[in-house]
Amino acid sequence: MDQARIAELTSNTEALRALVGRRVRYLGREYEISDLLLEDGLMILSSHEHSETQDDAYGRAHRLVPRQQKLKIRDAQGCPTHVWEDMIFLDGPVAG
Repeated sequence: MDQARIAELTSNTEALRALVGRRVRYLGREYEISDLLLEDGLMILSSHEHSETQDDAYGRAHRLVPRQQKLKIRDAQGCPTHVWEDMIFLDGPVAG
């Protein structure tokens, strides 16, 4: 995606919400966009290929959970961050 398209996408709340559920490749790994925290400017990616062990309240290994990436999609001024350059949408191009 070019910079103008990324800027347009990150400023449109509905377009960002439409990304939830899309598959992406980020830094060589396949993820699904599982959540958006728009107030914080975060996108949450979850991997179904790789799991991590989550500890219980006592620090003991308790269960497997999907590996997650929390990506800052906008900076303090509301401009898109570099993470968009490292993301490839596997389900085809993002609708305009």
